[in-house]
Amino acid sequence: MSTHWEDRAACAGTMLELWFGPEDYDEPKDQTRWRHRRATEFCATCPVRTDCLAAELIRPLSEQHGIRGGLTPRARERLLARWRAAGLVPEHCPPEDVDLVRRLLTESDLVPATRYCPGS
Repeated sequence: MSTHWEDRAACAGTMLELWFGPEDYDEPKDQTRWRHRRATEFCATCPVRTDCLAAELIRPLSEQHGIRGGLTPRARERLLARWRAAGLVPEHCPPEDVDLVRRLLTESDLVPATRYCPGS
């Protein structure tokens, strides 16, 4: 039995397009909203949501794509900005300590609840 968190994710085995969008055409906004809502519904029930989100948050923003841990890239950027403003993570680079990020995700009142919000 594998112990890697990705193997235990609610999204394991789903189509990548749900999380990252289509590659071959510009998605209409209503389709994007539906896709984001559906993806975040998966994330809300995921037993490894914190691990997923932490793994994404330690990557540079330019390398972050799709729905991860229930948040869009824009929502993750806003979360990191709040953490930076509070002095919790470095100002000009991604946080390097995944354990710190995991702790912030579970303990911080600066973390949004997992649910779909239009415009995220």
